Amino acid sequence: MTFTGGSEEPRMTSEDQIGQLLRLAGRRRMPHPGDMRQAHDAAHAEWQAVVRQRARRQRWRSLLGGALAAAACAGLVAIWIQRAERPVPAVEIAAIQRVSGTVVVTSPDGGSRRVAEAGVRLRAGDRIEVPDDSRVAIAMTDSVSARLDRGSAAVFVTADRLALERGAVYVQADGSSTDLRIETALGAVRHIGTRFEVRLQDAALRVRVREGSIALERGRDRWIGSAGEALTIAEGRSPERRPIAAAGAEWAWVSEIAAPFRLEGSTLRAFLEWVSREQGWPWQVDDPRLRSRLDDIVLHGSIDGLTPEEALDAVLPASGLSYRRDAERLIVAPLTRSGTSR
Repeated sequence: MTFTGGSEEPRMTSEDQIGQLLRLAGRRRMPHPGDMRQAHDAAHAEWQAVVRQRARRQRWRSLLGGALAAAACAGLVAIWIQRAERPVPAVEIAAIQRVSGTVVVTSPDGGSRRVAEAGVRLRAGDRIEVPDDSRVAIAMTDSVSARLDRGSAAVFVTADRLALERGAVYVQADGSSTDLRIETALGAVRHIGTRFEVRLQDAALRVRVREGSIALERGRDRWIGSAGEALTIAEGRSPERRPIAAAGAEWAWVSEIAAPFRLEGSTLRAFLEWVSREQGWPWQVDDPRLRSRLDDIVLHGSIDGLTPEEALDAVLPASGLSYRRDAERLIVAPLTRSGTSR
């Protein structure tokens, strides 16, 4: 009850009114103890039922989520397995240009085939085995080719890797940017724009550089070989070097399996350059009138099956020309009336 002052009657607050109502209502009776216990038990039972129902719902959600997650994982695994088992098409990396005899080509899956004709495409991982009576020429790119000698075996790992197991391979890489690498058990050879032979023989690796230069690598060691030089390396030893000639009997096997030259429509200059590359003979024309017409003289016919030297004997006389050898040089001249060069 509060007073505002003066002669006004005292005014009751809301708290005074609530207190007066409680006094007028009197003391409430407490429920019977049995009734209170029964109500407590009923409320507890209802609470337990709600908890059990929520737990069941949570278990179903967990089981369903786990099942869905497992199904999703199984689906992903199945997709991964399918992708892993899906065969990857082998990449074509080379083509056989010429075969003398028969060679055996074995694919990575073990399938083998005997090849006796040009045009067969090689895929990454193919292995070529050359019997003792055969040879093969292979084009790897437009400017890189490889030739395998008798008794050789090699795996064409990729377009720029060839693993030589035995025998010899001759590489011709004219102005190519392809970083071709010849791998052997005794070391690896990398070309630097060149023509060279790699041969495994008597537990040694020999590299003969005909033109340009090569890098011979073994572990962290690296040696450079230049034109007119042979490097021979054995296990645990540094290379031995010796001078070699760019032409001669040791190179004969290379020209015998030379890739075919298309004579029809070619110029005399192109023909002479092909012979020079294959034989290792620098060529020259002393006659000034003939020298000025090298690109104008167009040749006709075919020289398939002929070696470069045999092709010279067939093509030049038919074109009114002759040649002679002088200190490993090829000198071309017009025919005289007697049929000899002048």
